[in-house]
Amino acid sequence: MPSQGFVIAASGEDYIETAVEAAVSLKAAMPDVPVDLFTDIEGAPGTEIFDQIHMLDKSWFRPKFESLVRSRFDKTVYMDADVRCLADMSDIFTVLDRFDIAMVHDPLRNSPHAQRVWKTALPNAFPHLNGGLVGIRASDEVLAFLREVQETIIAEDLKSDQALIREKLFDSDLRLAVLPPEYNFLDYRQAEMFGFLHSAPRLLHHYKFHSRHNKRLDSARSVAGLVGPDLERHLHALIEADAQLTPGTSKKVRPLVDKGVLGKMRKLILSAKKGIVRLWRS
Repeated sequence: MPSQGFVIAASGEDYIETAVEAAVSLKAAMPDVPVDLFTDIEGAPGTEIFDQIHMLDKSWFRPKFESLVRSRFDKTVYMDADVRCLADMSDIFTVLDRFDIAMVHDPLRNSPHAQRVWKTALPNAFPHLNGGLVGIRASDEVLAFLREVQETIIAEDLKSDQALIREKLFDSDLRLAVLPPEYNFLDYRQAEMFGFLHSAPRLLHHYKFHSRHNKRLDSARSVAGLVGPDLERHLHALIEADAQLTPGTSKKVRPLVDKGVLGKMRKLILSAKKGIVRLWRS
């Protein structure tokens, strides 16, 4: 049976604590799936959570490519350190039985960052993919692709990899699986509008989870600290109502924006506005 597991790469002391906290959340959601660390720091506190620790050959700001190329697994899911796993997402490995690479669209596709071009402008229908989660099935073609991306970033001193990955994937013959947004959920405020008909977020990804923001944003490094206690409870309720995560569930969850006094006032105001429009049109 092909081996499978998660890898996190953390270069520099600022990232280690963040990587440890990400691994803790992964182990809580999927205790039987191995999680490896690629780092340039030896003996950091908390790293015993990882199944194996690999020392990076090159210490730089994009260690994910080395971690993917050197991964001991046949099927690997790389994650940035500034993530918190909320629920089981091991079905990505099943997707990798059929596809070479799995990623999630960048949600902020109208931003200047997502509009960057490496060499060739591409159609908007093939948008940027967020590099915070990358699943691969190891093969000569996939590993050659990753090495080429890394070498290009170094040779051209690129500060970002998403435009490059987008163009190289567009021109490649690799089979790309675009995962639903809940597998790399970046805009957590969207979940306030989710009800039981929505799929629950599996992975929460936000820069405020990063330990380098200790002094300013320490309270945000937990899920409750980032999203607030109400939305954290709502996320757990969505997981309990998600039939893929909680088989046989009959739980009904209303959108958080519709709850409480403010939610009821909002619904009344919207209903009144609709009534006014209908009267005016009649």
